[in-house]
Amino acid sequence: MHRRSSVQVRAAVVVAAALLLCGCADLEQQQVERVASAFAAAADPSDRCQMLAPATVATVEAQSGRPCAQATAQLELPRGAVQSSTVWGDQAQVHLVGDTVFLTKTGDGWKVTAAGCRSRGDAPYACRVEGP
Repeated sequence: MHRRSSVQVRAAVVVAAALLLCGCADLEQQQVERVASAFAAAADPSDRCQMLAPATVATVEAQSGRPCAQATAQLELPRGAVQSSTVWGDQAQVHLVGDTVFLTKTGDGWKVTAAGCRSRGDAPYACRVEGP
C-alpha cells in the first residue's frame, strides 16, 4: 500500500497549487506526464523497470523473489491517457484513465515510485507496484 496521509496530500495540493499559479511547474508537469504515459504504454517489462525508481525496483524484487522484469511481467497495469497531474517539489502524481502513478525526481530524471494505484478515499492509495 502506498502510504500518503491526508495531511501530506493536502499539503502537496497546496504547494502544487502555488507552483501552478506562478507557472513554475509547467515544464515539470510535462515531464512527469510523459514518464507516466510511457510507463503505462510500455509493453516490455524491462522498459517499465528502467522507469522505476531504484528503491521501487528493490522492493518489487524483494517482495517477488525475482528480477524486476520477471516480477512486473505478471502485473496487468492499466494503460490510459493522462487526465491530470500535480507536481510538488521532487514528487508528482499523475492521474491516468484507470490508474494513478506517483513519481519522484532523481538524478536520472523522473522515476515511477508507485503505479496501479487506486484511491480509497481518506485511506492511503492501494498500489500494485510501489517502493518504500
